[in-house]
Amino acid sequence: MRIFLIAASLLVVILLLIGLRLSAAEFGIAMLGGASVVAVVMFFITRRRYQRMTDAEKDEREPPTLP
Repeated sequence: MRIFLIAASLLVVILLLIGLRLSAAEFGIAMLGGASVVAVVMFFITRRRYQRMTDAEKDEREPPTLP
């Protein structure tokens, strides 16, 4: 559910930035800032999820394999 909220808020922000008629450089800087915020939020979400896992669940995790 959180991922949809993040995606929806990004869409709204992009539409607002387009509506402000920023230059390409300003738009790029704003998008870079937004991407940084999303990266930090996703880091904390995954970190919290990993900390809530039991040791048995952590041991059972298997890394993905390449086909």
